[in-house]
Amino acid sequence: MSIAGLRKMSQRRACMALAMTAARTREPVRALLLGAILGAFVALDPFVTTHLLPDFPWLRKLPYLLSLTVALSAGAAFAARRFVVRLGTSMIHDYQRWFPLLLLFAYQFTGVRSGHFDATELVIGVFALLYLVGLFIRPDQCFVSTPFNMLQLAFAMCLTLSLVSQFKPVAYFHAFKPLVVFFLLVNFLPREDVIGPFLRWLIVLGILSAAFGLVQELAWMAGRVFLSVLPEQELEGAFETFFGVRIFRIPAMTESYRVLAQYLATAILLSLSALLWGKVGTLLRRRWLVLGLFVMIPALALTLAGDILIGSVLAFVLALLMRWPTRLVPVALMAGLAGVLALLTAVAVVPGHIDTAVELARTIPKSEEERIRLDRDSIEGFLHGPYFWTGRGVGSGDRYTAHSRHWPAHNTFILVAAELGVFGLVVLTLIYGLAVARVLEANVLVTSGPLLPVVRSLLPIMVVVLIGAQFTAAYLEEFVWTIFALIEAVTYLARVERPSQVGTGVLA
Repeated sequence: MSIAGLRKMSQRRACMALAMTAARTREPVRALLLGAILGAFVALDPFVTTHLLPDFPWLRKLPYLLSLTVALSAGAAFAARRFVVRLGTSMIHDYQRWFPLLLLFAYQFTGVRSGHFDATELVIGVFALLYLVGLFIRPDQCFVSTPFNMLQLAFAMCLTLSLVSQFKPVAYFHAFKPLVVFFLLVNFLPREDVIGPFLRWLIVLGILSAAFGLVQELAWMAGRVFLSVLPEQELEGAFETFFGVRIFRIPAMTESYRVLAQYLATAILLSLSALLWGKVGTLLRRRWLVLGLFVMIPALALTLAGDILIGSVLAFVLALLMRWPTRLVPVALMAGLAGVLALLTAVAVVPGHIDTAVELARTIPKSEEERIRLDRDSIEGFLHGPYFWTGRGVGSGDRYTAHSRHWPAHNTFILVAAELGVFGLVVLTLIYGLAVARVLEANVLVTSGPLLPVVRSLLPIMVVVLIGAQFTAAYLEEFVWTIFALIEAVTYLARVERPSQVGTGVLA
């Protein structure tokens, strides 16, 4: 080797040695910098929790919880940094598989907000853009055509007519969000190996949220500590006295206890259906399904969402009747006759108490009386007011009720009539009717195969949705439209995509 070559080799070795020395020098500097930052968080923790975050008093009841959470999050981010690029690339290339899963995950954290927006808005915005780009550059990108599309378009027109007189861009975005969720899910879920993981993660995340909700209740009962990201003033309606005990209606990390209740009811009915029809394939192993039910059912009960609980009980009975119709129908008839006989016997044996029983039956709880008044005021204002055709605008239903806390009607169909007019009411009724028709169609088409547990759970889930619609002060709930998308995707798989393979295909 020449002298010039030796010189170049020595220069390279020197450069490598300098680079290694610099790297060794930077590592302790980075460690010191990270330690200084975390130390500053620990030192400033009392000041931040006392003066900068006064709406979260539970942070002060658990010393240094904020700094500990920041430290653990920083450590997790530092450990995962090498996988971020690979994960981001996978999400971009396989966004049709990632969107349903990330949407479910973000839905568990709707209580964590930045202004008017939560994590679901970020997920929807990113993946809607990816879908639009994919329509132009991906030859395999398909568009699922369904009658829901026309109804969604008509409903969007009603929303636009209602919002055109108001300059509320944030309200406009929030109003269209469930429609975008439905559109994306209907186009993504029918794809191969998407619907199975979606349903499994729906149950798994339901179990995790329920477990955290139980911890929330224990923290409240034991030390009056709120383990919630919601400000304390927003938790005023999260309490109810039940048999003389003041119970915290757990929201987990969602924005309200009712949101959690709707999600848990769906996960419970999917798990139950997988256990009842599990001989042809289950979403999870039976032991995990049973364990999940033991966690989710108490959490659902602790939400004390009366309409969801009533709907879940009726849906449970319906699921049993669908599984064993010849056995349970006679038993139900006999139980009904026994109940009537017991009532007649009580009336005959205890004379003079029939008037008391009738009076108790006529008594309406104060909360229900208030809801009835809200619904009546909205109906009268809708029928006799000047906004019969277009409604008074999204988010303005409380103008009919004049409630001190600005509560609108607590009924989906009454509220949509008040806010979107008679056209909006007709379109929303058709959407619900089409969802019921799709459920019945799927149950007729699918009689065996791995889709059977999912299909058999749809009718009980729809019972919960319909009963819940009679008592909620919203008609644009994202998870309800997620259920509609699941119904349409399952029916699409059963009838359009692979009609000859319904009984033999692979779900996951």
